[in-house]
Amino acid sequence: MPLVLPTIDQIEDYLEQVEELVVSSLSANAPDLSRVTEAIHRLWQDVLRHSPQAMPSLKKGLGAFEVPPPPPPPPPPKSFWENTADWVADHPWQTAGLGVGIIGTGLLVGYASPHIRRRVKVSTKKHASATSGERRQVVVVLGGDSPLGLPLIQDLEKKGYIVITSVSTPETVQELESQCHGYVRALVLDPTEPEMIPFFLRSLASTMSRRFPISAAGDPHASPAAQLYLHSVISLLILPSPSIAPPPAPLEHLALQTDYLAYLQATHLVPLQAIQALIPLLRANPARARDARNNGLGRQSIVVCLPATDARVGLPFAGAQAMSAAATLRGVEVLRREIRAAGLSGYGSEAAEAMRNLKVTVVDVGAVGPAVPDGAEAAADAEEAKGVVREWTPSEQAAYGAAFGSMLEHGGHRAVRRRPSDVAGFVDTVVGVVSGGRRAGDTWSSCALRGLNRLHELVRGDRIVVGAGAGTYAFASHLPAFLLDALLNIPYVIVSIRNALLPIPPRIPSAATTSLAPAPPAAPPAQQPPVAQQTIPEKLEGTDSGSEPSEAGSEADVESNEGYGSGVGESWVSLKSKPASDQSSAAGQL
Repeated sequence: MPLVLPTIDQIEDYLEQVEELVVSSLSANAPDLSRVTEAIHRLWQDVLRHSPQAMPSLKKGLGAFEVPPPPPPPPPPKSFWENTADWVADHPWQTAGLGVGIIGTGLLVGYASPHIRRRVKVSTKKHASATSGERRQVVVVLGGDSPLGLPLIQDLEKKGYIVITSVSTPETVQELESQCHGYVRALVLDPTEPEMIPFFLRSLASTMSRRFPISAAGDPHASPAAQLYLHSVISLLILPSPSIAPPPAPLEHLALQTDYLAYLQATHLVPLQAIQALIPLLRANPARARDARNNGLGRQSIVVCLPATDARVGLPFAGAQAMSAAATLRGVEVLRREIRAAGLSGYGSEAAEAMRNLKVTVVDVGAVGPAVPDGAEAAADAEEAKGVVREWTPSEQAAYGAAFGSMLEHGGHRAVRRRPSDVAGFVDTVVGVVSGGRRAGDTWSSCALRGLNRLHELVRGDRIVVGAGAGTYAFASHLPAFLLDALLNIPYVIVSIRNALLPIPPRIPSAATTSLAPAPPAAPPAQQPPVAQQTIPEKLEGTDSGSEPSEAGSEADVESNEGYGSGVGESWVSLKSKPASDQSSAAGQL
């Protein structure tokens, strides 16, 4: 059967019938419904009359319904200038700082342009004069015959300086000067002979009064208008040299009065004596030094090169090198502080101006130069170091032999066990300190680079590291002592573990097979004291051989036990100090 939908009229008639039915039903069952509505209305009127006046009146129904208006459209995006204005309004202090910086930069550029152009012209003139052979700045290099001396001297000469260097032998003078171009003069100064310092200074004064290049014809003396002046002093005498360095040995075995005193004389006393004599020459011409600094030629300087391992840390069995380097470093630091104090406390005087123009720099040098020998050369080097053990006393061999063998095995006798860096890095660093970042032929385009070099010099400070391993030891020197010692002892622990696992551990060859020396002729029984029997045992043959005994250790390694009725608590007896007759007579007196 199909579904028939009612019409609209039928639906309205149906709703009217339902409404009439509901109204009639309510009226029949609740005749007082109208009075309830009137009671509620009267109650609300009473509430409004007795309540605060702020309450709104009760409205019947929902009232007129209004459709809310549509939301307004979004505002258009702000332009760049509007955003900038808002940022300026929100950040007034940053805006003021930027404004002051921009104005200051503009004023600096405007007022400094003539000064920059003048300095560029002066620099160009200086370069032209250096090219034509007119040089006035002198750099003194102490230790020019060291392995790093010749490349440094040649680069200084190339940069436009006159170099006066010291060499240890007269044969090296002609050899070094022949490899340069006439602006290098070599003078003899043997660091092992401090008596030569006055002669070296007289030769230096005479050299600074002559005309360069030394091969030029004519009058060898320079005119007063072209007088030379000292610009920088570079010391290479403290760097390790195989000819004067004592062999590796424990501090107990080091002969302080002979080996160490000679090494200290050559690497500490003589360099400082030379620097002491050259400081008055550095401050002798404050006007010329000031003009050189204003013209961009750098400040006067004292550059001291030290071995990084000895100056920063100090390795086992290298006590002489470490003590000398530490003493030199402390002296140079004191000198730098004295120069700064003198420059800051005397404003207005030429002497204080000269001291302010002088800087002192320490260069910690790591492994620089040719590669470390390996293979047959390294084995020969290790065998030569092992031969030193034969000069030790038996007790020193027993105490330090294993550690010394471990050091030789992992290459500790070569100080820095790394692939050395190129010599050019060391040369560029030292020349940069001397010249203050200046390069020959500076133009206007390199003025900004010169400013960056000065900023780098300020950040770098007065102590520089260069060479392989130097930075590592510089960082290690700031570690706590217990941590640094633990790191340095790691190779020895590894070698000791390896030796413990081997069926036959390697040994360092000690002295030749020792045998007891023939007993001295026995004294008469009545004259033989019990003290001599207990304190003078037979001497080993290994301690007789060799040169002068060490002062740090015992010559006979004899130590008596306390007691035994001798009445002597402890006695050390040297069998070489007195002949046998003197010993027997001394025993008779006892």
